Amino acid sequence: MQKTFPQRPWYKERWPWLLMAGPAIAVVAGIITFNLAVQSDDGLVSDDYYKRGKEINRELRRDEAATQMGLTAQVLFDPAMQRVMVTTTSRTGLPDRLRLQLIHPAQDDYDQTITLQRTGPNAYAGTVKPASANHWYVRLEDEGNQWRVQGEWKPQEGAGVVLGQPALEKVE
Repeated sequence: MQKTFPQRPWYKERWPWLLMAGPAIAVVAGIITFNLAVQSDDGLVSDDYYKRGKEINRELRRDEAATQMGLTAQVLFDPAMQRVMVTTTSRTGLPDRLRLQLIHPAQDDYDQTITLQRTGPNAYAGTVKPASANHWYVRLEDEGNQWRVQGEWKPQEGAGVVLGQPALEKVE
């Protein structure tokens, strides 16, 4: 005599549920990843990246113009007073107003543009917001975008940075 087992519906068996769990988890994880991507824009890519890429030659001319002027600048930050002081040296005269940019390497929300006013011969000052990052690109330029000097500032290494300092040539 043959023994028969009662037939159970498929949804009461464990194997179909285990087999469906993998694709179901993948769909839920995909939805969560999509929501995170939409809600947390990191702002790393500029909107006009193609245009900016084509302008690289014009940007290099500004660096060359600063080199021909013999322009260097010492930038000192005073976070307690929220001030920035800039001392320049140049073979030519400089305007009464300069523009200083603090550029965060990854988050453009932290970027600052400071207008510097002449306070004396070769001296400029401006107001800066407290900077919380550990690494900044610093750019000093005229308001007509004819020249620029730039460098990197790491606040943990000191309160200042020298911009436009010519690189030492290798001695052979």
